[in-house]
Amino acid sequence: MNTGQEPYTMRPVLSGITPRRPLRQEMVVLQSAYELDGIEEGKKNYSSSPSIWEQTVSWCRHHLHIPFTFKVAYYITTCLLFSTIRYYVDLPHIEAITGRQSILNQVFVKKAWGITLVVFSLYRITSLFLRPKLRVDLKQFLVRSAVTTLCFFFWCQAIFPVIDDFSSTCIAGNQTLALSKYKCLSKEGREYLSFDISGHAFLLTFCVLVMMDESKEILYFLWLGQWLFGEATQDKTEDSTWPTLDEKAAKSLRKWFPLLSPLVAITFLIMCALALLWDFMILITTLYYHSFAEKGVGTAIALLSWGLIYRAAFPWLFKLRVLGT
Repeated sequence: MNTGQEPYTMRPVLSGITPRRPLRQEMVVLQSAYELDGIEEGKKNYSSSPSIWEQTVSWCRHHLHIPFTFKVAYYITTCLLFSTIRYYVDLPHIEAITGRQSILNQVFVKKAWGITLVVFSLYRITSLFLRPKLRVDLKQFLVRSAVTTLCFFFWCQAIFPVIDDFSSTCIAGNQTLALSKYKCLSKEGREYLSFDISGHAFLLTFCVLVMMDESKEILYFLWLGQWLFGEATQDKTEDSTWPTLDEKAAKSLRKWFPLLSPLVAITFLIMCALALLWDFMILITTLYYHSFAEKGVGTAIALLSWGLIYRAAFPWLFKLRVLGT
């Protein structure tokens, strides 16, 4: 039956309301754009402030990043040349600098390994917070610190004193006495002879070589600053062990890099200054103390120990699952 009324049509209840999914997508796009704007703004704000630290570090690193072959040749040549000078020329002492009781000898050289360990540990610990895999890098740093410290104690506190005591002779006039160095020299008129391997030549050379290897982290620091706030790419041709950073890690590093970069730079500069001081003290040791054979053996042991540890032991250890990445 036709009543003349139009048939009833069901209309959508939610007509005119924007669907949730497109709205959510627009919010994500806006958030991403906001983050990119923040990153670009951070680059603009940061671009002027770190240049002082990065330029200073980039200039000072050249002393520690001399090719190892040149550094080894330098130590061997210095030992040979300065020992020859000492043999033919009786050089006068400047007690405040070259004397046994000088501050440089009693305060710095006597505690050279402790000072070196503290300085490069401060540098590496501040640098660790710029690494995305903090736990792995921390374990490897602790292993390196422990092994190098054991090497120092093995040679300087164990082997060298034993060789000195085994080869010693105490002469009193025409008599030869079987006395220790301390007892032999406790009375005047006695002479103590032995093959006293130069602990200073070993220790100072070893300290500089260790700092040279540990300082390589500064290359990652310089690259990271350019990649986070500059034009550097993710292609790290200098060192393939540097981590690949995703956007989440990069966002966190952009926050921490401006805060940590002064600490990293300052500790690195202290390490450079310490390496210069040790090189200077090596020259004094070579010019004023020990025979050529004693200095040559000490230097050779330092070079071999460093090569065995950093070129053989550590690469093998860090490939193990418990210590590797």
